[in-house]
Amino acid sequence: MGMYSRRHDYLMEKIATDINLLVKQESQTDLEQSKFSKKCKVDYVNNNISECFNGWIKDYKDLPVVDLMDKIRELIMEKIATRQDIAFRLEGRILPSVLHELNMKSRGLHYDFCKSGLLSLEISGTTNEGKTWRYGKNLWLWAMGGVCTHAIFALGKFRHKELKMEDFVDEYYSIERFKLAYQFEVSPMGDKSQWPKNDPGFEMIPPPLERPAGRPRKQRIKASGEPGKRGPYRCKRCFKFGHIEKGCNATQAELEQELPPPRPKKQKKQ
Repeated sequence: MGMYSRRHDYLMEKIATDINLLVKQESQTDLEQSKFSKKCKVDYVNNNISECFNGWIKDYKDLPVVDLMDKIRELIMEKIATRQDIAFRLEGRILPSVLHELNMKSRGLHYDFCKSGLLSLEISGTTNEGKTWRYGKNLWLWAMGGVCTHAIFALGKFRHKELKMEDFVDEYYSIERFKLAYQFEVSPMGDKSQWPKNDPGFEMIPPPLERPAGRPRKQRIKASGEPGKRGPYRCKRCFKFGHIEKGCNATQAELEQELPPPRPKKQKKQ
């Protein structure tokens, strides 16, 4: 990244010297803000998204591919229908979850303030830094990262009837945008037996099976309706239930019959 930045500065020096001098005179904060877009982006990108989807379809992972995709289609169809029902019952301008988050941010704010007008005041907090807040200031920054705590505190102190918290929240968190996001429907489909038959013109056979590298799985995953074990374990050495021959500790005196010696236990590697 640094190499491209240095090359950009070099080209700016050669192509437009006057513009480059004007850019250098601007504050570093304004230059950094120019690199960010105000368009809505994903709030977070991490492994939780895939884990949430895996938990959503965990009961259907053992289905064939066609049945799995059809089940995912049904889940998405139900999810969109549920969100449409929620959007139909919502009232106001901003989503209730966003307003709840702003109300939670407003708790425990210990700032000192001095009013200087109907819509302006000076705020100072525990950091001993003065900050003047005016109506309409830093709206571009709020579109990037949300309303700051100083503004939330100031909005709570103003007694203006037309001044509401939801008026300072970006349009992306509005109920209208929520309705637009879930305005589409997933059309219902018929049963698999009603799907059209397709003749590829050749016999389609499964690929040849090859044993994969490594140790095979000890036990396969059973289906939900498949019964479990047939019965308790029975030792082939002493013919008692509850353990197997490998873990048998019975002696000759206890059973009064000739038994093969127990298998030696493997010693752990040091």
